[in-house]
Amino acid sequence: MEEARLAKENGVLIEITGRMGHNITNGHVVGVAREAGAAMVIDSDAHAPENLMDEAAARTVALGAGMTEAEADLALNVTPFEAIKRIRHRREGIWKNPRPPSGCCSRL
Repeated sequence: MEEARLAKENGVLIEITGRMGHNITNGHVVGVAREAGAAMVIDSDAHAPENLMDEAAARTVALGAGMTEAEADLALNVTPFEAIKRIRHRREGIWKNPRPPSGCCSRL
């Protein structure tokens, strides 16, 4: 639960995976993310092209993990695009100010 709360506080998305073998705990992950109020996203965790999912398969994963229709819609159609917007916004800010504050990137 602590990890899910931290994910919510830091804007980290919780992955609900379609990867065989990795998806056996999806129901638990959905329950913990739901309780913490963390955003979820459906992901194929593809290691090869044949592992990719279409929207119907991703919806099956979401609903099979115990998501409601509304939660599945968010995880498939809203949350991923909001994440992309957030990443773009961060990148635009970096490009507008290409010199990072002193010490901000010392771990890189």
